[in-house]
Amino acid sequence: MRITTLRDRPIAEIPFLNAGKGAGGYYVERLPIQAAEIAGLPDSLDALIATADLQGRERLPLTPQCPPRLLGEVLPEILCEEILPMLDVAPERTGVILAGDFYTVPALDKRGGSGDVIDVWKAFGRKFRWSAGIAGNHDRFGDHLHPQVRMAANLHYLEGRTAELDGLKVAGLGGMVGNPSKSHRRTILEYVERLADLLDTSVDLLVMHDGPAGSAPGQLGYPDLNESLELLPPTLIVRGHAHWKDALAELPIGAQILNVDCRAVILTRT
Repeated sequence: MRITTLRDRPIAEIPFLNAGKGAGGYYVERLPIQAAEIAGLPDSLDALIATADLQGRERLPLTPQCPPRLLGEVLPEILCEEILPMLDVAPERTGVILAGDFYTVPALDKRGGSGDVIDVWKAFGRKFRWSAGIAGNHDRFGDHLHPQVRMAANLHYLEGRTAELDGLKVAGLGGMVGNPSKSHRRTILEYVERLADLLDTSVDLLVMHDGPAGSAPGQLGYPDLNESLELLPPTLIVRGHAHWKDALAELPIGAQILNVDCRAVILTRT
């Protein structure tokens, strides 16, 4: 698959509450929804949706009795009711790529909290054909780092493995580069080794949380990961974790990187 166009101007923006510092420090942010076209989409799909780093909550008054839901819990419904009809896309013919970090503390009084994101995954599973992805460094599944019970049949947690979905080979590697004594973190060497094992055979799409750098200024990432991907055939890499103003990059060997940190991109057939 190959992205042929990506519109810079969002087709919609969804207001949400972002965490601030201290009680009452939260503020309204907007999640951009961008449209793109992609070649090589299977005939059984109308679209792919890719998103990551939805670290906010729905825009409702805060009450201790009923904290607002995570942004990722409400996004699937908004997409299905308000956005996809504009593009003539059917949710039951749409796959979703989840690139991690979907938690924000209920009180919205601190950044960087970690917690349970299983309801986000379930929300996408209820609305779309299938969802596949990995965990970010702030994600938990109940009290565990990874799902401990079998999720719905259309939810595919891809940490260190590959799944074939509608004929697409999708591989995943979550977490971030960092101190391995902390949750969802690996040294850069461990990350490169896991990538090498994962990409022993070719894939159509690789979903990561942390990931390679782009070629333009501000497209942050790890050059060591770029080097480990140099032998890949043209592949689409979806990542989050570090926000890029320009969401799309291309590696010298032809692989594309789509950064979906704090955005959602809807990819329809070229």
